[in-house]
Amino acid sequence: MPRWSFSLTATDANRWAIRLARLVTGRPKILVFNWCYHGTVDETFITLDADGATSREGNVGAPVDPAVTTRVVEFNDLDALDRELAHGDVACVLMEPALTNIGIVLPQPGFLDGVRELTRRHGTLLVNDETHTLSAGPGGCTLAWGLEPDLVTVGKAIAGGIAAVADRVAARRDADLVDTGGVGGTLAGNALSVAAMRATLEHVLTEDAFEHMTGLATRYTEGVQEVLDRCQVPWSIVQLGARAEYRFTAPAPVNGGQSAAAGDDELDDYLHVYLHNRGILLTPFHNMALMCPATTTADVDQHTEVFGAAVAELAGEGG
Repeated sequence: MPRWSFSLTATDANRWAIRLARLVTGRPKILVFNWCYHGTVDETFITLDADGATSREGNVGAPVDPAVTTRVVEFNDLDALDRELAHGDVACVLMEPALTNIGIVLPQPGFLDGVRELTRRHGTLLVNDETHTLSAGPGGCTLAWGLEPDLVTVGKAIAGGIAAVADRVAARRDADLVDTGGVGGTLAGNALSVAAMRATLEHVLTEDAFEHMTGLATRYTEGVQEVLDRCQVPWSIVQLGARAEYRFTAPAPVNGGQSAAAGDDELDDYLHVYLHNRGILLTPFHNMALMCPATTTADVDQHTEVFGAAVAELAGEGG
């Protein structure tokens, strides 16, 4: 990307992207996908129920009903996206190229191309939040899948995206882009953070590191799938580059609503405690594993063995 703006958190990066989109389009609303995750951005704590858009459970002290600021549709539903964008009031679609915080929900063939075509047709900017999907490779899904968003948020930074958008922002003389209306924050873009970011990009998130991590994630996925097949458990596992997660339903969900419905707190607790007691720590709030450059084949195989024992006990095959 030719232009970058640095913040301390991905949440701040997404807030900044939303402000930029509203600035250059003059539109008030954004659109997100059901059960997306974009940090603690107020506009994104919205979901769908039988009556339509509503605030997410636990969204305490919200400054305004998110239905006022945000439109929401299911992932992989282009007809719903077209319908909501047709109102002409959406500044940007803020999306993960694959849902990642409600299990991993991958885009169906043609979906991301359809999102890009519809956003362009309706004059809406497209923001790819790669904070989690960076697991797909050094350039996230944007590079790995050849996507063409207008802006990208990555980890703790936001890219000014396509030059045409950056130029539209720079051309404005009626907005304070440094303090009041900008990314703000006393420590945003500080020298230490920028140096750490550069070191990470140059020495950690390399092509070689991703080849190693993705290979291990594939081994992990294949091991879990073998356990599910052997024990005939109706669960599924989905991989996104160096990241993989199992979900208590099969086939794998195709949208956030389906994935949320597959949640099971008791099974989550059982697996986390079972694995923890045997030396394996999963992500505490769901069953996600993310490989890192220090992860080994032995680590992956240990999880497969312990996970297999846990599932076998559930299936009545163990002691």
